Amino acid sequence: MGDVLVLSRRGAGGVRQVAELLAAMGERPVLVSERPDDPNRDRCSGHVLVDWDGDVAGAVRRAVPRPAGVVNMVESLIGRQVELARRFGLPGGGDGRAALASKTLVREEARRLGLSSMRFAGGPASGVPWDGPYPAIAKPARDSGASRLVRRVDSPADLDAHLRALARAEGPGFEVIVEEYLDGIEFSVDGPVVDGRYTPLFAVEKPDHDEDRHHDAGLRVAPPQTPEVRRAVTALAGTVSALCASLPLRGLWLHVEGRTLPSGRTELLEINPRPGGGLHRTAVLHSCGVDPFWEAIRMALDDRYAMDCSGIAQSERLYGLLPFEIHESGRVTGATALSELREIDGVVFGYESDGFEVTSLNRENFYAEVLLSAPDLPALRAAQGRAAAAFRYTVE
Repeated sequence: MGDVLVLSRRGAGGVRQVAELLAAMGERPVLVSERPDDPNRDRCSGHVLVDWDGDVAGAVRRAVPRPAGVVNMVESLIGRQVELARRFGLPGGGDGRAALASKTLVREEARRLGLSSMRFAGGPASGVPWDGPYPAIAKPARDSGASRLVRRVDSPADLDAHLRALARAEGPGFEVIVEEYLDGIEFSVDGPVVDGRYTPLFAVEKPDHDEDRHHDAGLRVAPPQTPEVRRAVTALAGTVSALCASLPLRGLWLHVEGRTLPSGRTELLEINPRPGGGLHRTAVLHSCGVDPFWEAIRMALDDRYAMDCSGIAQSERLYGLLPFEIHESGRVTGATALSELREIDGVVFGYESDGFEVTSLNRENFYAEVLLSAPDLPALRAAQGRAAAAFRYTVE
């Protein structure tokens, strides 16, 4: 039995699920977070309190002299994960993973390899040299997650106002990337990197994506139902495999996002070295018979482990991931019970959050989510309507 570091920031990181799986593997999960009252600390065997902007490795060494591994499901902590892996001689410290910490570096590599024609510019919040078209998407280059601080900007004045707001809130050196807005269909793909090649196992189409806020919203459909998105999944997998070979990347699970345009052009939006969030884990289990968390943890603990993907395929059975977002600041004091939602025809699973509080509307604030299943898309939409009509909440 060894002490395995589980990184978490702002309560994110799938700590409860990771801790349960580590315990089942015979390991001791040790939470590493910035919150002394972290709600997940009791789910772990230990808790190391850190300042993510300070000497994290030093704080960990004093508490856990010889960790057996480090597990991270938070994009903004990729750099810290790499630092800890290198300091303690653990898997996950490669240059390729370090590159994933910066959306700008990934975009530059995709352009260098001829894999992307998307226009972009990176720089500090104090000023990004953007001379591209509008609308555009401005977002954090490193400190991201749950679409935090992501915004569609429709004019130079809009971009300038957003950058000034970021500089005030996060500091003038806060790294930002501005990208060309693509008017197409967004989708995501989950799967492992095996022997340097990306294997797409679970694809999701996002027909209800919020184009104004540029956030996930509404029903997400798996597998994709439009032919152009199905073709785009294959194209995106090829792009990601080429990046994996170049960076290089191996031994990790990736959640990647892309967009496809009516012209057939497909662009990579993001690469996240973790399984998809929310109910993605449950959906992958139902559709593919694989636990992405289990696989991601196995790869994080043993760089010789390679997932066997033979015989694994996404089911043609339709699934829908439907989140319920809170659209006002405050603490959720009441909401439709999960037990009531799960009684709705078409709902097969769900979760709701404890002690949920919205402190910023500049991110996705998903309080609950249900997994739907149906024989066809009209039936899936009908189940979505029943669930959406049943959900109510109060905030104080």
